[in-house]
Amino acid sequence: MSSVSMRARSMLLASASIVAIFSISEALAQSEPQNLPTVVVQGQKKRAVRNRTARPAPQAQPAEPAADRDQQPVTQTTAGPVQGYRALTASSATRTDTPIERLPQNITVIPRSVIDDQGATTVSEATRNASNVVPLDTRIIGNVAQNPLTIRGFGAEMWVDGYPGNLFVAGDRDGLANVERIEVLKGVNALLYGGGAGSPVGGTVNVISKLPMDKQKYEFGTKFGSYRYTDSYFDINQPLNPEKTALFRITGEYGQSNDFIDVLTPSHYNINPTLTLTNREDTTLTIQAFASQHRQQAYVGLPVEGTLFGSFRVRPDLYFGNPNIPLTTSKTNGATVTLDHQFDEVWSTNIKARWSESSFRQFSQSPVYDATGTGGTPAIPPSTFDILNSDILDRQREFSINPTVKAKFATGIADNTLLLGGDYSNVKDTGYHHADSLGNCNILFGPFCPYPNNGPATGAFVDLSQNSPVFPIYSVPTPGVNEYVPFFEFNNSYITKGVYGQMQSTLFDRVHFIGGARLASIDIKYIENTTATTYTTDKTKLLPRGGVVVDILKGFSVYASYGEGMKWTPFTQTFVQSDPETSKQYEAGVKFNANNVFTGTLAVFEIEKNNVPVATGPGISGVSRQKSRGFEADVIYQPNRNWSVLGSYGYTDAYYADAFLLGGAPVAAGNKLAMVPQNSGRFWVDYKFDPGVLSGWSVGAGIYASSGQYLNAFNLWRTDGYYTLDAKIGYEKDRFRAALFVKNLTGQEYFTPYTWFGGQVAPGAPRAIYGQISYKFD
Repeated sequence: MSSVSMRARSMLLASASIVAIFSISEALAQSEPQNLPTVVVQGQKKRAVRNRTARPAPQAQPAEPAADRDQQPVTQTTAGPVQGYRALTASSATRTDTPIERLPQNITVIPRSVIDDQGATTVSEATRNASNVVPLDTRIIGNVAQNPLTIRGFGAEMWVDGYPGNLFVAGDRDGLANVERIEVLKGVNALLYGGGAGSPVGGTVNVISKLPMDKQKYEFGTKFGSYRYTDSYFDINQPLNPEKTALFRITGEYGQSNDFIDVLTPSHYNINPTLTLTNREDTTLTIQAFASQHRQQAYVGLPVEGTLFGSFRVRPDLYFGNPNIPLTTSKTNGATVTLDHQFDEVWSTNIKARWSESSFRQFSQSPVYDATGTGGTPAIPPSTFDILNSDILDRQREFSINPTVKAKFATGIADNTLLLGGDYSNVKDTGYHHADSLGNCNILFGPFCPYPNNGPATGAFVDLSQNSPVFPIYSVPTPGVNEYVPFFEFNNSYITKGVYGQMQSTLFDRVHFIGGARLASIDIKYIENTTATTYTTDKTKLLPRGGVVVDILKGFSVYASYGEGMKWTPFTQTFVQSDPETSKQYEAGVKFNANNVFTGTLAVFEIEKNNVPVATGPGISGVSRQKSRGFEADVIYQPNRNWSVLGSYGYTDAYYADAFLLGGAPVAAGNKLAMVPQNSGRFWVDYKFDPGVLSGWSVGAGIYASSGQYLNAFNLWRTDGYYTLDAKIGYEKDRFRAALFVKNLTGQEYFTPYTWFGGQVAPGAPRAIYGQISYKFD
């Protein structure tokens, strides 16, 4: 382990120790248990629909009991109650708004308060607050990697409101204007979720959208900062009639910047209108529409030679490719319709349906021909790289529906919640990957090159030892021109369906069981036009889930759980993956709550995945068995209204359980999985000043640290560990809010693995300053 990563790990552990010492002292000082303050919710005076989509707007907090005056207040949001940085419930794990302390799983909820206090500019940045999460690199656009982020060492998925939306995370996936909270589900979560290409097998980041409230509210704001970064947003909530049976909310944002990478000029927008119709008694219909787009030049990272090692050095801010390359466009739009109905005090139903379409077209230049098959080293030593022009297109149309029936009832000593449901998803996926190596293949390999050179190009190379290397003009790969290669041309359909049942029972208000199973079915048809071949997969499997939480003492519980998952991974892995990917997870841990001051979860886990496709360069794939085991801690310390402290730490040992062949080359058993740090963590502290001279002001600071990561399955290269420090100063008074943030305060220089061909890295962002101003109207 590098000295940097050791120092970072020591800083994280020291920070966590300090928090634990202070929090335990605070908890022991409390002679009486403290209860959460009462929350009065504006709106319905009759029985409310028992679903988060029907929750009305919050009202000003009433006077609190004396014992609670110094604690963080509880506020109601459209996604559930939140106390400062702590969400009290989570719907993603069970679809039943269960208290987090009663879930036999480590669920990390990142509420809006954390996002705003830290000045996060993207969803990916916000997810760093959860342990064992490696977020998506925001420079990835249109990349066909379906698991661009990892949780507990394995590829994970980004969902919105319980739906995958599109398999390649198209559109403005990182916009925050419509985000109420982010729920991170660790590991297998197959029981309640289908759609796309199957049930989650590695983990899920579920983004929960804002919903209409029954009180008018408007907010307008803008963010600005280094590299000409701007992001303007709005949030308009308006009841449409005096009875407040028709509620409307619309959010949106538009942002752009020059980025610190040469040439890159990313821009994005999203708009999200939502209409809720309710009789304010037992029925609610919510219609959520969305449209978003992300545009920028495709970024392929930088070769590992010249960055991590080598006799020459590549500028970290270099853009690999011609500066006039066409922009890549990634977009999505669709609608989700949700119907909630309460039949009586026991039975209720929720029916959710979603339609969406997405597309991207990506133009790129990258190296591909080298001795490692990753494009990470020079094709012609010591510093000359080849150029491959690529054109990738993908279009998807999706329809999904998920009806559920819920019953809440008591039987003797047990309080029970029964959930029965089913889901169906149909995705049509068409696209291609065309490439042109511009004569390089014939130059480098002569008669062994499998592609004829039709001219006129006779080779295109670039010397990266130059400070400003000159790249050839980009041309769209065209049949019959140069070394045209149609890697893939596919026309696919993915049909997934399932039925499931889940029972939650609480005995003596101390033992909390959850158990159930999903009968999951995957029906895949993959038509590959380049070889006139059709691949099919039709698999049905019973996926069980079970767990228990036992309250040993007031505020201290132990838990254990088991679950299984199954999905199929399309695109480049098709010809080596005939069966779906499956997974099993074992998890155990403790949950604690010391007087609503010090709360958190400590967990250990082991996950095994089988039939997992692994890819490196174009068309180079293999199938593997993988394992991951580790430890994680997610804690929150809030001793009073002034202090909010968040800490997370994750240890993951993720490796290949068996040897296998990747493109004909052996990968040894025990090799580590790529893009997985063994140690990582986040620590953040925020302080809000009391009324007086500094009334309304707040300050905050934090650290994120990570150990090094391997770039590919061969474990040829590894990045160094790193840490970054952040700071903020803010002011909030009545309806006005302003803040200034500094990211990477000390200007640390580092590289992280980048999703491309397995031989690329990306530079970490240098020191940057951001500001934010917003104003609210009632």
